[in-house]
Amino acid sequence: MKDQVSDQNAIPCDGCTECCKTDQVILRPEAGDDLSFYDLEYIESALYPGQRVPALKRDPRTGHCVYLRESGCAIHGRAPWTCRRFHCARMFKALGRLSRAKRDRLWARGDVLEEAIVERGRDRYGYAVEQGLDGVLDTDMQVAAFERIIASTPRRR
Repeated sequence: MKDQVSDQNAIPCDGCTECCKTDQVILRPEAGDDLSFYDLEYIESALYPGQRVPALKRDPRTGHCVYLRESGCAIHGRAPWTCRRFHCARMFKALGRLSRAKRDRLWARGDVLEEAIVERGRDRYGYAVEQGLDGVLDTDMQVAAFERIIASTPRRR
């Protein structure tokens, strides 16, 4: 089995913090996140319809993660599981495994995909392919998450 956390390290972010600016980081105690360590808030999430889940707090002025500094992540060494697991290249590759209709449903929600992150994912995925690193991007969990969100999304008429 591939290491589902460290594979992202093979594909550098090159200083990009776009996900820190737009994504809400859900905390996962079952994956080892210690809630007492983080400044958090409880939110509603497309992944967990009808539930309020713990997430890293957002700066009310910028909407960015409260741990984002000009130099990068202030808690990088103890970042939550979601941060360690996420890579925009993986997300982009996972989107490619979905049908056009399913991708359209995700876009239509307006709360799942961020254009800047998808575009950055396209760039980083291109880099991964060029470097022969496409195989390190395990997309099964990301595809499953997208499928759960799609399944919980009412169809528009």
